[in-house]
Amino acid sequence: MQPAAVADAGGLLVLAGLLEGIDHEVDEVLVLDATSLLVAEYLALRHEGAPHRARAEFGLVNRVVSEWFPVRAVAIEAAITVIGQDDIDGVAALELAETLDVPIITKNRDLSSRNIAVLYC
Repeated sequence: MQPAAVADAGGLLVLAGLLEGIDHEVDEVLVLDATSLLVAEYLALRHEGAPHRARAEFGLVNRVVSEWFPVRAVAIEAAITVIGQDDIDGVAALELAETLDVPIITKNRDLSSRNIAVLYC
């Protein structure tokens, strides 16, 4: 079991039990605050016409998170790094994980690091 790990949107949805994947055991799940908007948008689209389900699942996501971090600390580096790629959330989460020196939990198989463990789910 990991004491702490950063999760991007995909990893967070797996940890909350809302997407299929490997559920890595972590004492503390750390997430960028901007990820909450991406997850909320995904849930709203997933449950279009059923806002009560989107709200309920968003509550499940919130229960998994131990601490939300402001994205502004890693925003510009993530934006510069992500040029030509799609996953700014994953890159920003990786930046945070490397800064905190903890693993990252992600569904994005394109993310990698020489400095920290990448736990794919």
